[in-house]
Amino acid sequence: MLAFPPFRLDLDSERLWRDEEELRVRRKPFAILRYLVRNPQRLVTHAEIVEAVWGKIAMSESLLRTHIHDLRQVLGDGIVETVAGRGYRFVAALKNLDFDDSQVSGPPPTAAASSEPVVGRDAELEALRLQLRSARNRNRATVFVTGDAGVGKTTLVDFFLEHARTQGALLVGRGACVEQYGNAEVYFPVLDAVGGLCRGRGGDRVIDVLGRHAPTWLVQMPPLVRPEQLEELQRRANGVPQGRTMREFAEAIEALSNDAPVVLVLEDLHWADPSTAELLAVLGARREPARLLVLGTYRASDVARGHPLSRVTSELVAHRQASMIELGGFSTEALSAYLVARFPGHGFPPELTGTLAQTTGGNPLFVTTLVDDLEGQGLIKARDGGWELSASVDDVAARRPDGIRRLIDTQIDRLGALEQRILEAAAVAGMTFTAGMVAHALDDDTDVVDSACESLATGRRLLQYVGTEAWPDGTIQSRYSFGHSLFQHAARMRSTSATVRALHRRIAERLEAGYAHRADEVAAELAMHFERGQVPMKAARYHLAAGDRAGRRYGLREAIVHYEQARALLEGVPESRERELLEMRAARSLGWKLFQVEGATDAAVPLLERSREIAARLDDKPYLAEVLVALQGLFLMRSDLRKASEQFRAFGPLLDHVKDPTVRGRASQLEMTAVLLRGDLREALRLTAVLGFDRPTERKAAPDGERPLFLGMSQGAFALWLAGKPDEALALVRRAFEAADASEDLWARAAVLSDWATLHVWRREPARAEELAKRAQALAAQGAFALWSNRAELLCRWAEVELSPGLSSQRAEEIVSKSWTGVASFGRTLPALLHAAVCARLGHADRAMSVLLEALESIERSDERWLEPELHRLRGEILRRTDAAEAERSFATAIEVARNQSSTSLELRAALSLHALLSGAKRKRARDDVARALSLIAGGEDAPDVMDARQVVAK
Repeated sequence: MLAFPPFRLDLDSERLWRDEEELRVRRKPFAILRYLVRNPQRLVTHAEIVEAVWGKIAMSESLLRTHIHDLRQVLGDGIVETVAGRGYRFVAALKNLDFDDSQVSGPPPTAAASSEPVVGRDAELEALRLQLRSARNRNRATVFVTGDAGVGKTTLVDFFLEHARTQGALLVGRGACVEQYGNAEVYFPVLDAVGGLCRGRGGDRVIDVLGRHAPTWLVQMPPLVRPEQLEELQRRANGVPQGRTMREFAEAIEALSNDAPVVLVLEDLHWADPSTAELLAVLGARREPARLLVLGTYRASDVARGHPLSRVTSELVAHRQASMIELGGFSTEALSAYLVARFPGHGFPPELTGTLAQTTGGNPLFVTTLVDDLEGQGLIKARDGGWELSASVDDVAARRPDGIRRLIDTQIDRLGALEQRILEAAAVAGMTFTAGMVAHALDDDTDVVDSACESLATGRRLLQYVGTEAWPDGTIQSRYSFGHSLFQHAARMRSTSATVRALHRRIAERLEAGYAHRADEVAAELAMHFERGQVPMKAARYHLAAGDRAGRRYGLREAIVHYEQARALLEGVPESRERELLEMRAARSLGWKLFQVEGATDAAVPLLERSREIAARLDDKPYLAEVLVALQGLFLMRSDLRKASEQFRAFGPLLDHVKDPTVRGRASQLEMTAVLLRGDLREALRLTAVLGFDRPTERKAAPDGERPLFLGMSQGAFALWLAGKPDEALALVRRAFEAADASEDLWARAAVLSDWATLHVWRREPARAEELAKRAQALAAQGAFALWSNRAELLCRWAEVELSPGLSSQRAEEIVSKSWTGVASFGRTLPALLHAAVCARLGHADRAMSVLLEALESIERSDERWLEPELHRLRGEILRRTDAAEAERSFATAIEVARNQSSTSLELRAALSLHALLSGAKRKRARDDVARALSLIAGGEDAPDVMDARQVVAK
């Protein structure tokens, strides 16, 4: 707080007082005053002021003089001195007043909450106060405020916050979802709230905490970070998964709450993106103590059953981790209290209250808008220190417009022509917009538009002032928002379709120019404007950029929406090279994201094949190589080794065109996996060594760059186990996870944990397998990776049956009847094998045999033979009680196939099964088979098969 008597100045909340009277200063004059008081007693040139207030734009000195004149109208003479032809000087003596800097952070209190009466909400306000008191005592709280449009959700929160600030220190972060970006921009309202915290009082402390605890959030707000810090933050945030992003945010908020209670307000959550909904779930469910109150507002009627917010709110409320406040309309008593509060001493007829209630249905926004209209028409006016209705109640009812939009239209019609045009263009720009965007759309002066918007924001009726922001092109933009979405909708409906299209194009052009080298930051917004402006090529390009941006932050479902929209837009665009390049990218990106999210290849493969076709036609060799590698992986998942090898052979001639080591590494890792799946263990082990998958890495590459190494190590562990080296296998998969864990690559961590759990399945160690599989499930859930989630569930089912053979018949039937064939894994044999094992264990021999026979037939088609010995052995185990001779043949076949593959571990297991079946001389020969296989095993003293074999040999 600064003082230059008789004035006091609060720069953070942009408020100025003369003695005890608060003065109204327009935005631009206040911004000039802010710059002058920060540079007192020195000459400040015209150019300095223009750049500080407007940014790097050309502007006439006459306009600056107009704003200086307005400032002097408030301050009087003798405070701002003119230095003719050069600039201005702030000459008053300044002093700092004592003020607790920790008192408030975030948006300053506005006049809105106090200027607009809040009536009929005593119970709701008390409920919010109780939750805040709980939060102050380190008991985190989450409250959802719901109700229809215009019911007063925001007004209630405003009033609560204004009074809460007077009760002690608070850090308030406030953000709102926007209709256009509802399913597009990841964490949109949360970033809005965090940005407000960073720009508010105490913002330096907030930025410091984010830098230490949540770099993935701070890196998304480059203007708040010093250039020398940005590169380091980007390195730390590169490839960070969604789970860690959420954890970082939760930890940062908890750290901030040590300074003062944090209130995080997220409005209009019915437009929330899925990632924001998940973050709310994380914040509400965490058990760590925190002085945190999360307030969310939304329209319940706009949240369908499948909406991500519906599940989150239901679960949090059901587990008593959140509470709900449902707002209804004004009662007759509340409406009467509203009229008394707004028009003290009025002499309105008693029946006016009932007429207003009937006309508006008690909706607070409708009430306020209708009363504004009556006052504007002179039907309500001041007289003799009170207020009177100058027409009859019947006249009020007869003169009202039909519907709220018509009522808002009437208000807009009473504005000047320029203000009407500004509102109409702003409504096209969005729920929030900058004056510069609207000015460009109207081909008008930015300062004129800014001044008009400021006038419209007075009293927070049609517009609200949000704040200023610096754009990458050097301009400083004033941001405003509509007071309610109904105001925006009404203003937007006033324009013709042709006008709306033209405005969207102009707004997109200004936004694109303003973010020329950082367009990905506003890609979702640009995509929307170009799409609605009917510029499909640019819209598709920015949908792709927005999808890539969402994907980098593991907003996979948001990314899918963008890629699908890009492809839909391109369908109607004439053929050209640029169109094909965009379609190529869209098909590849959509295919891979669908695979990541759904874990199935049916939808992904055709998209990637389309991308491959276009890349080949365009002779884009680097991109073609990437698509071939992606297809190679998907075909391995489908157990189509022939097609997987075709992709690898096609990749070979392109190797010299591939600069990305990740692509090279992924191709090699997949080829090694293909060799393993064919059952060629010698070659698989050779490739494991040649490619370095059997050695720890010292490279410090980005997580995505390391991913082929992690997966190659864990699959190399499979080869080692099959080859009879169980200790080396466990050591390698453990090293693979340690490396993946250090990289914090969520995808790789979930994958390697699944592989590690699989090794323990093969070792017949269900407790350890279940533990690791559940950890993999948790990681997969964080990243929404159906691929690894499904595989981990499969392993958990096997472990459950092994650990609890006495399952209820209902649970056993549930497990057996679940679909296993659709579970994605490398190859199809592993799911089939585990399914058969579970069926056999639970006494469903016929079903187990059916699965095995189908798997064995599939092997002949796919040539996926790595687990063929175990399929034959398990068939023998099922047959041993009903057909001993056929069981013996199955065990013998298993031994023979295992020897041909050098699959020592599976040979030993088949030999043990054969020994247990036979007797007499045959049993002695079987013991020799066990001894032979055991002699080839290296280590594994604690492995169940090895211990069983030692007992057989000892006898």
